[in-house]
Amino acid sequence: MPSARLFVALTLLSAPTVLVAQSEAIVIRGATIHTASGAPIRNGSILIEGGKISAIGTSVRTPAGARVIDANGKDVIPGMIDNHSHIGAKPSDLNDSPVVVGPQHRFLDALDLNDPDFKDAVSGGVTTVVTGPGSGENVSGMAIVIKTFGDTLATRMLLEKGGMKFAMGAKSRERYPTTTMGVAANLRQYLIKTQEYMAAGKKWVDDGSKGNPPARDLGYEAMTDVLTHKTYVRAHVHSATDIMTLLRLKDEFGFDLTLHHSTEAYKVAPEIAKRGVSAVVLPLGPRIGVTDDAMGGPAILWKAGVKIAMHTDHPVINQKWLRLCASLAMRYGIPEEEALKMVTLNAAQIARVGDRVGSLDVGKDADLVIFDGAWYEPRSRVELVVGNGKVIYDRAKEGN
Repeated sequence: MPSARLFVALTLLSAPTVLVAQSEAIVIRGATIHTASGAPIRNGSILIEGGKISAIGTSVRTPAGARVIDANGKDVIPGMIDNHSHIGAKPSDLNDSPVVVGPQHRFLDALDLNDPDFKDAVSGGVTTVVTGPGSGENVSGMAIVIKTFGDTLATRMLLEKGGMKFAMGAKSRERYPTTTMGVAANLRQYLIKTQEYMAAGKKWVDDGSKGNPPARDLGYEAMTDVLTHKTYVRAHVHSATDIMTLLRLKDEFGFDLTLHHSTEAYKVAPEIAKRGVSAVVLPLGPRIGVTDDAMGGPAILWKAGVKIAMHTDHPVINQKWLRLCASLAMRYGIPEEEALKMVTLNAAQIARVGDRVGSLDVGKDADLVIFDGAWYEPRSRVELVVGNGKVIYDRAKEGN
């Protein structure tokens, strides 16, 4: 009996410690809270419990034992989301350049969770990225949607099939296709072959699955996910001509489409808008030298009703400077709260993870950033970053 009593006593002593570690509450008080889904909340508070946002507003309870963070006079925004990045892989692993169409390639197979650039991203308030292959092929493979922090792939992964990369433009002058026409024809041919592959598989099943099934092809299997809307096309594209080609392909094959880079998308904004196509627009930071009409392109798209997001194209711009792209968008006509959506809610919705991240709403993952001033001001600094309800960056401790 004594040993049984000792066992019970030890269990009771140890249980509360585990429970506290799993359900630690945080209250952030006194901030201007930019939710990205509604109007800013002045002198607002956020309650975080169990890694999720459990309350937000001007009168939020403070549970006993909760950590209280005074954010008086500061800005709080959702953890930012970069919808187009190449973080997490060596440059030599981004393209299998001898291949022209490679939908079977998966960025997941090149992913390095220990890439030090993830730490930089967190320090800039970027908590989620869509990261994937480069543009060295006309179809480069599947991206992933992943958080920039955490110890394991299981805890960081938001979406394994994060979009199929198309890249318009000839990739070689030595092998087909070498022209804009050839690229379009090659993409169309591959999509037709995918339809035929799907039809052969369906026929085998309809015939009672007798005999050997059709031979597997990893490329056609991956592209089948595009044509059945299990994922979507993320298209690297600059010219209005190539954008119209993609829109015609979408009309023909019915896949979901998002334009990336989208340099001349503003020239055909009504065509994009009427098809419900989204655009991930120029990483404005390194583009200051381009014409003002191109810099103002995102505002034209927004006014036309196109859902838009910003990106860094890391390592083109270091991941941590994502918010400055939104700042420049404001300089060229995007209102503040719309600019915020371009690096938060819109980016999440385009990436198909808007149910988890992208805005400060009850039930969503507690990913957020506290600034010592206006979030869009270059002089403002990231003070604190919370990810999944835990402080993952504290400038006072990091010293940068």
